[in-house]
Amino acid sequence: MTTTGGGPALPGAGTAALADGHAPASLTARSRDVRLRTVLGLARVEASLLARSLLALAGVIAGGAVVWVLIATMQPLWWSADWRIGAGQLILGMTVLAAAQLAAGRARRDSMTDLYASFPATAGTRTLGYLVGLAGAVPASLVLLGAGAVVVQARGAIGSPSVTVLAAGVVLVIAAGAVGAAIGTRFAHPLAGVIGALLMFLPEATSHLSSGAGLWLIPWDILLNQLGNLPGPLAGYPPAVGHLLELAGVALLAGVVALAMTVRGAWARGGLVVAGVVAVPVIAFAVVAQLSPIPTTELNHLVTEIADPASVQHCTTANHVRYCLYPGFGRDLPSLEAPVDGVLARVPARPGQALTVGQIVAPQNITNEYLFYGHSQQQVTQWNAQIMREPASAPSASAFYLSVGRWPADGGRLADAHFNVALTAAEWAVRLLSPDTLPTEQPCVPVDQAREPIAIWLAILATHPPASGLQNDGGMTAVEVHNTLVPTWTNAGGPVGQITGSAPQLTDAGYLLAKAMTSLPEQKVSQALRGAWATWLNEHTTDAQLAAALGIRMPSVPQPPLAGPGSGQPGLKTVGQPGPQSRACTS
Repeated sequence: MTTTGGGPALPGAGTAALADGHAPASLTARSRDVRLRTVLGLARVEASLLARSLLALAGVIAGGAVVWVLIATMQPLWWSADWRIGAGQLILGMTVLAAAQLAAGRARRDSMTDLYASFPATAGTRTLGYLVGLAGAVPASLVLLGAGAVVVQARGAIGSPSVTVLAAGVVLVIAAGAVGAAIGTRFAHPLAGVIGALLMFLPEATSHLSSGAGLWLIPWDILLNQLGNLPGPLAGYPPAVGHLLELAGVALLAGVVALAMTVRGAWARGGLVVAGVVAVPVIAFAVVAQLSPIPTTELNHLVTEIADPASVQHCTTANHVRYCLYPGFGRDLPSLEAPVDGVLARVPARPGQALTVGQIVAPQNITNEYLFYGHSQQQVTQWNAQIMREPASAPSASAFYLSVGRWPADGGRLADAHFNVALTAAEWAVRLLSPDTLPTEQPCVPVDQAREPIAIWLAILATHPPASGLQNDGGMTAVEVHNTLVPTWTNAGGPVGQITGSAPQLTDAGYLLAKAMTSLPEQKVSQALRGAWATWLNEHTTDAQLAAALGIRMPSVPQPPLAGPGSGQPGLKTVGQPGPQSRACTS
């Protein structure tokens, strides 16, 4: 047996050739068959090593943790969840990159270059085996994908997953491994893989510096969370097909670079040139596609959904309350009806105007800079003007709204979300919703009005929230009302659900009295309220009068420090804008 290229020859390598120097066709075919079996054998070994790698296992665990954090704090909307699952694939891809770099640099890092050179398989064959062996990362990627999909679906997902987005997540992991192999063929030190993984994450870590559609070039950017604030999938945003092509092109180009450093044959190098010529245009085409603006027709439809939700929403009336939700969100209806009905069942009489509970896209939750990229300033100005006319921008005494993506819990407790809905419905029932102003501007403050603790009591009885959710959030807060600082109450679970309405700024005195009312038998309080309901709804009826009618003492309210708004005194915060506020909150 002879040697070829510094190593023992394959069986039959010394057989006779034709006189003109060309090998017989049967020998060439047999050599190719042996080479293929060698590549597959190497690939099988490398795939097994990669599948059992501690780095891959760590990637699955870390990626799973990232996916859980991202999907546990959102309403389960598939047009956002599939991208968040992809963010976990990015973490897995970083560890696969490091593992592939270690494999490709194994021979030189372990000072076994001469030993590997003595093997029948050439360096190019081994590199090809490393690249094919990246299939060992696919099971880990599929486990991560499947686990994320199961969790999203189990939480009652709305919509359906995008096969393109989920498949691109798997391609992302393969592309990262190919990059790692390319690095390993040139740099054997393990630190090179770590640096490569960090560079892979760098665009994600600095994505807040991106502008316009430049953000779209970064697959699975965590800042794409605004997708969860849209009422449905938006065609072309983000450009999923472009991402898939971009990643496939990167995987191909990285494989070409890895092989170019190890193969020697002219035919092989020619094939690599062809593959590189294919990969570069694919990446360029994908980049151009991703930088293309979203079609005007799609944006016109989205703006209409935001500015005029009634034109697309499905509305239903239950117990004389009108509920309007975007298509596909009907599963949220029971979680809205329960707290509202719990309040209405305890109200002696309802206001003459019916209550509407609607769903909106909050303008502050979407980034127009990315959505409207590439369109004329005149068109963008027109769209923004339409968006600002969404229903919640006009305060109403008979309506409140839920923000898409933030209901029911937005990462908080469902019990807090139910209480907030019940509280807003109770404020409508006692006529505390005011169309005059929004509470974020000059909040109305029902100072010493009996209907305020009644509303809080109704909400507590309707939902029985945990005590921790009712605690005053942020210590002592106060608002200036007619040159007097009034201690205010904002329950700790208040932000949950992001309910938008013209609700007042509640006072600490009202909450403390409502809390004292819950210690009484419900029947006793209900009888007192039914006996003089019109009186209790009058803004001139005081907390003390309500306490006396119930036979309880008016709770003492801690007073704020003697300081004006914005004085910066420790433990005191002012709510809303300084200056005289409205006391009446009448509708």
